[in-house]
Amino acid sequence: MKTLKIAVLFFMAALIVSCGKKEEQKAETPVPAEPEVYQPKSHKIVVSLETAETYAYFDTPKAEAAEAVDVFYGETEYSQPTTIRYSYANGDELVYEIPQEFGLWKNQNRCFRVVSDADQTVWVQGQTKQGKFHEFVFYGDPKNNGKKIKPNSYRNLPDGEIVYR
Repeated sequence: MKTLKIAVLFFMAALIVSCGKKEEQKAETPVPAEPEVYQPKSHKIVVSLETAETYAYFDTPKAEAAEAVDVFYGETEYSQPTTIRYSYANGDELVYEIPQEFGLWKNQNRCFRVVSDADQTVWVQGQTKQGKFHEFVFYGDPKNNGKKIKPNSYRNLPDGEIVYR
C-alpha cells in the first residue's frame, strides 16, 4: 500500500511539474505585434494675398499624384473663401484656401474662371476687393511642378482646358 501511495505521489508530482512546463512554454511564445495603422494627415495652406505674386504657381509638396481635387467657391464674388482640396490614395488631404477678399472673375459665358484637368491641376483667376489681379495655379501631380500653363476657360465647356508648356 505504501508503494501505491508513493507511486501516486510521484505521479501527481510529475503532473504538476509537466503542467508548470506547459505554462512556461506558453509564456515564451512571442505574441505577434499588431501592424501600425496609418493615420491620414490633413495639411492646410492659406494663400496670402498681400505677398502672393500676380501669377503664382504652387507646386505639389507630395511625391505622389493626387487622386482627386475639389474646388469650392461661392455663387457670387467675395461670398466665401475659395478652397482647393486634394485627396491622396493613403487618405491624406492637402487644402489650399484663398481668403474671402479674393473674388473670382467670370468669362463671357458667365462661368467662373476656374479650370481643373485630369492631372489635378487647378487654375483660378480673379482680383482682390482692392482691385489687385491674381492668377493662381495649383499642381496635383509632381510631374508638372515647375511647368507653366496656358489656360482657356472658354474651350471644352463647362470644364475649360489647360495646356502645359
